[in-house]
Order: sequence, then C-alpha cells, then structure tokens
Amino acid sequence: MSITLFALNSSFTHTNLAVRYLASVLSSAGMSVNIKEYTLKDKKSRVLYELVSTGSKIFAFSVYIWNRNEMLGYARELKKLCPDCCIILGGPEVSYEDESFLKAHPYIDTLIRGEGESVIADVCLHPKKNRIVDGVPTNGFTAMGILYDRYPAEGDILYYESSRGCPYRCSYCLSALSQSVRSKSVEATLKDLKEFERLESKPRIIKLVDRTFNYDIDRAKQIWRGLCSEEYTLNYHFEIAADLLDEESFEILRNMPAGKIQLEAGIQSTNPCTLKAIKRKNDSNRIIENLARIKSYDNIHVHADLIAGLPYEDMNSFKRSFDNCLKCCHKLQVGFLKMLKGSTIRAEAQSHGYVYDSDTPYKVLCNNYISYRELYRLERIAATIDRFYSSDKFANTMEYILAHTDSPFEFFSQLTDLQTKDLDKTSQHECRLLLIEAIGNDEDALGRLALDTLINENKNPPKELQGCYTEYLKDIITPVGENFKGCNANKLHIYSFNFDKDNYYIIDRTNHITEKRCIK
Repeated sequence: MSITLFALNSSFTHTNLAVRYLASVLSSAGMSVNIKEYTLKDKKSRVLYELVSTGSKIFAFSVYIWNRNEMLGYARELKKLCPDCCIILGGPEVSYEDESFLKAHPYIDTLIRGEGESVIADVCLHPKKNRIVDGVPTNGFTAMGILYDRYPAEGDILYYESSRGCPYRCSYCLSALSQSVRSKSVEATLKDLKEFERLESKPRIIKLVDRTFNYDIDRAKQIWRGLCSEEYTLNYHFEIAADLLDEESFEILRNMPAGKIQLEAGIQSTNPCTLKAIKRKNDSNRIIENLARIKSYDNIHVHADLIAGLPYEDMNSFKRSFDNCLKCCHKLQVGFLKMLKGSTIRAEAQSHGYVYDSDTPYKVLCNNYISYRELYRLERIAATIDRFYSSDKFANTMEYILAHTDSPFEFFSQLTDLQTKDLDKTSQHECRLLLIEAIGNDEDALGRLALDTLINENKNPPKELQGCYTEYLKDIITPVGENFKGCNANKLHIYSFNFDKDNYYIIDRTNHITEKRCIK
C-alpha cells in the first residue's frame, strides 16, 4: 500500500517536521511512504499533477493556519481526479473540528485530531469514510532522532523538537491545552543535535520548536553547556521564558561562542491587567532586564515578541509596552492576536467585544479596547519596524536615532506617516529618502545612514548623502590582518565620517566586513 504525506510550507526555507514523524511511524509498521513537500508559492497545477502521479491510494495532509484554504482546495481537486483514494486531514488547524466539518467538506474521508503518531498506522491500514479519530499524547517522538537523515530536506531552517507541551496556560495559545510537558533527555538531545552535523546538506539554522525550552532550567543549562563545544557548528534557535534564567544561565550564555545561538522570548505586553487577563504569569520587568543583560554580551541574537489586540491593551498601553521592550532586544516583532480554534481566548471573545476574521488566520479586527482603525495603523507601523529596524539594513542609523528619542514608537509612527505607498512596493532607495526626511538636518544621523548604505549596498552613498561623508582614501591595497582573513585586500575601501572624526572605517566590498580604526 502506497501512502503520500503532503506538506505545504509557507516558504522554501522552511520544512515540515510532522510528516517526518508520521513517515517514521508508517515505515516502522511496514508501509510504503513518500513525502511530498511544497510551498505556498509553488504552481498549483504542478503540485496537483505530482500528487496524482504518485499513484497512492491514501493521502495524508498536514494542515496549519497558514495553509488551510490551499490544503482544502488540493483535497477537493485530488478527490475529483482520484475518486477512490482516501484523503486524511490532520494538524493543529483541524484538531478542533467536528462532524460538521466533514459534512461541509465531503471529499475528506478521515479527520485526525490531536497527535497523529498514535493512530496514523491504524487509520491507514483500515481506511474509512466520514470518520473522526482522536490521537492521544505520546512519548514516541523522544526516540525518533532528527528524522532528516532518513527524510532529507532542502530548507535553510530545519526544525527539531526536544520537548512537547508547555507549563503555561496563556489563553491565546493552543499549547496551553496540553496537560504536561514531555521531553527528551539531555543526552538524547545533544546526540540528536550532533546528527545535524552529519547531514549531506547542512542547514543554516536549527530551530527548536519547544514552546518553552527552559521550563526545566537545569536541563536547559546542561544542553546549552554542551552546545558550547566546538563539535556543534550550526546556529540554534530557542524559545525561552526569560524570567526563569538564573545566574548560572547567564554565565553559560555569556561564554557561548558568538553567533551560535539565538534566543526568542515572548513578552507580549507589559500591561499587568492584560497579562492577568490572558493568564500569563510572568514578570515582564524581569524578562526585559534579563534580555537586556544577554544583549549586552554581544554574542547572542535576542528576539522578543509583542502581541497587539490583547485584552485591556489600548493604543497608549501598546505604545508603553513597545517603548519598554525595544532596547532589550535586537529584533522586536509585533504580532497580531489570532483567535485560534480551541483557544481559551476565542471562547471568551464576547466578553471583550472581539471582532475577528472568520477565515484563517482569524486575525482580530477590533475589541472593546482598540478600534479597527487603530489596529490597521499598528499593522503599518509594524511593517515600518520590520523594514527599517529588524532588517538590519539601517543598523547604525537606527541605533543612533533610537538612542536619541524619548519614544521609539513615536519615531516609527512618524516615519509611517511619511509613507505614500505600501513598504512592499517601496525600493531601498525610497526607504533612504524617507529616512533622510525623518532625520532632518542631523548630520550625525545622516553620516550613519551613509555608512549603512556602504555596508549593505556595495556602492558609494547616493547623491542625497554626498554632503554627509568625506571619502578618506579610495581603492587602496591594505595588508590583510587578523580581522580580514579571507578578504580580498584589493577590495578594501576606507572612509571617514562626520559623526566620528577621530576614526576611519574599513569596509570590504565583498564580505561586508567593517572595522573602526583611529586616524591618529
């Protein structure tokens, strides 16, 4: 019996871990399995043709909030072309559906709710129509390894799961519904992470999908300590509860080789009433202090998250949350509340006056505390933050501006007001012009903008910045020192800038490496 597991990722850099778990279970049960993995950008006709061409009798679809509509479309067309096949749907986006879902989508034969590993083999061995099967939590994943050695992937980001579940009960998150946290041992986790080193095509980032990696702080410290070894050469991304960090954690992180790990922490809000309403029991001040401390080590990328649209968070409250959080991280991502099926906050929607999109991703449109117009404005401001701050294309400029403003949120708000079209339709050159308009006559800020242009665009500053820098020396041949290993000495350019008259900057046009040296 041939079974096809179908995944549809949001980007070519991503991969699907779930179908690999299911493939491992089915293969162990003696069944023939193939994985078909695509992205939302792939041409529909090609994807559908390749699914049909497998000749499989059973197709299992992995459904998430970002691909629900596309997956239903593929299932509908596949059933027309292969009426005798069995189509199974599973995944978080359909785990809270019921019989009405099957009636609305009669081309779906079986719906698996919850964790699929415990039931997928039986479902495939005994295919039936109009059936709902509930999976049960399992510890089977702890013995499955990394899976990519058996089921390769091409993405730059590979996912790994060292634990399932979450100890917290945040009302907007489906992980809050888990009854316990199940995890791999320290030894098994470090052994698995070492297996990524042996892959023929090494990924750029290993992203651990654990909802709270350091829920057991001693376990987390042992794994981090192990990753300090030179045996581990990749970049590892962890989502943590920053308020759980202790002094030993800080010491380990401070000594972590630069660029080896990334830490992401959900702050979500600094409004005490909001945190209480969403059942988020943590200390936002401690989180901010701890993240700022890690950021100061200058060896770990720190990512923090805020959520717009939460209860009791109006525009002024969100502004305070943003201004409190920005300086503690390298990247502050503004997300927008989604009323996920099965979540507690969706059940409480009426009490807070929530209006939200009926279709995926169920984004909040307004509530009793923030209007639709205000949330839309926040979306535009969030896009501005992503383009000008989080992209690192204007890192030196942003560092200066944000250090000299009372409210970073107000700066990004004003920068948003200068825009006459959507940022996804705005060129990098047009973005520079917007920044020049926002900066005004601040020569130090303009000088840093010239430096950012040189670093990121491999060319002289545009004419709008000609008065903001002086070229100190051009096209010189400089001996290659320790800081320039692998660089082409003939490509080194040296510039001085009006904001830093005592130093000059060396910029390698090939590798974008910079060094600051004293002129004297």
